[in-house]
Amino acid sequence: MVTVHAEMASLGIIISKVNKMSFKDSVPIYIQIANDIKEQVVSGKLVDGEKLKSVREYAVFYEVTPLTVQRAMQLLETESVIQAKKGIGSFIVLGARSTLESMMIHTHVKEFVRGMKNMGIHTEESVLELVKEALTDE
Repeated sequence: MVTVHAEMASLGIIISKVNKMSFKDSVPIYIQIANDIKEQVVSGKLVDGEKLKSVREYAVFYEVTPLTVQRAMQLLETESVIQAKKGIGSFIVLGARSTLESMMIHTHVKEFVRGMKNMGIHTEESVLELVKEALTDE
């Protein structure tokens, strides 16, 4: 990693490490990096059409090997979050934010309903009442 960082510095590239990630052992690092980039898209930190940092820049930022970042980028491209343009870079796909928001909402709702069923709450009315109550509390 020192070699990559020294090489980046020699090119005049400065990378901020303000929000350094701490990785969880239970999930592969490349998936955590892909999820972090997706969260940046959903939060608006990265916008449709925006060019991403290079693989080397992300490797320095996340303090991982370029291969790990490349795997994350391949996953994002497979999921249609980014599009790689050979020799130019990778870009956020148009509509990625709304697609990711829908996917995340769907995932959270399914997890919520599964949790309710595991607690013995099986009726639609009971679950809907809990959702309505939670919405009015916010």
